[in-house]
Amino acid sequence: MTLLISLIDIFLILLLLRLLIRSNEAFYDPIYRLIYRVTDPVLKASSYASRNVSGQVLVSVTVLVLLRGLLYSSGGSNTAASGIGMSLLQIFKLLFQAYAVFWFISVLSGWSYRTSIQGIIDRAFHPFNRLSWRFKIRKNHYYAFILVVLFGLYILLSGLVRYLFFQGSFSPFPLALVEPFLLVLALFPFPGFFSLVIIVGALLSWVSPDPSNAIVKAIYGISEPLLAPFRRVVPNLGGFDISPIIALFCFQLIGSLGQEIASRLVGF
Repeated sequence: MTLLISLIDIFLILLLLRLLIRSNEAFYDPIYRLIYRVTDPVLKASSYASRNVSGQVLVSVTVLVLLRGLLYSSGGSNTAASGIGMSLLQIFKLLFQAYAVFWFISVLSGWSYRTSIQGIIDRAFHPFNRLSWRFKIRKNHYYAFILVVLFGLYILLSGLVRYLFFQGSFSPFPLALVEPFLLVLALFPFPGFFSLVIIVGALLSWVSPDPSNAIVKAIYGISEPLLAPFRRVVPNLGGFDISPIIALFCFQLIGSLGQEIASRLVGF
């Protein structure tokens, strides 16, 4: 059952990525082309419910989330309702952390979109663009606006799921505010996403990979913006770039301090 849940998790990530990848990008990029090929059978099965790709992805994600919820409840320790609630919370956490990754990369990269990763981030932020236009948010307040909306949406949706699927119980208010903060912190210290990307990028730099390789470009498209602030203040030592080491150390420190502060706020 664990293997099946893991496969569902992978397909959920691929389906959500499919929404952000254009067909012409899939034609030229082998990674995107692979995502298209893997998700095509799933979307074909959903074509009976919807004709456009966005609707097919929504139907597929809904079915997979419900299926994962039923698998959670099949062990007997959870009811069907609580299992579906757990599955919904997992997808909301995934989306929140994915947007947190996009947010950090976008902030550190500025407004330039020189790689396909940055193009995906731009498309992921289209709903926030429309929302910021409606509220007439200035450009210099745009990223702060996105962050506030992300935290607000996660707190609202996770609270609603807990109320509907876990016998009407809400998390304590301080914990509900701290939870998205902890999800963001988890991206930094090892084995968080950002630490893993920096480690892989540092290892690749030792073997001088082909810069035109799609996987290499994707890794560098994420790791380079993260390392840029450190490279501005950390000098090379005899041609040796120690910024990844400093970055990993800072990420571990940020994670430890953040968790300590969060624990004190919620009274743990």
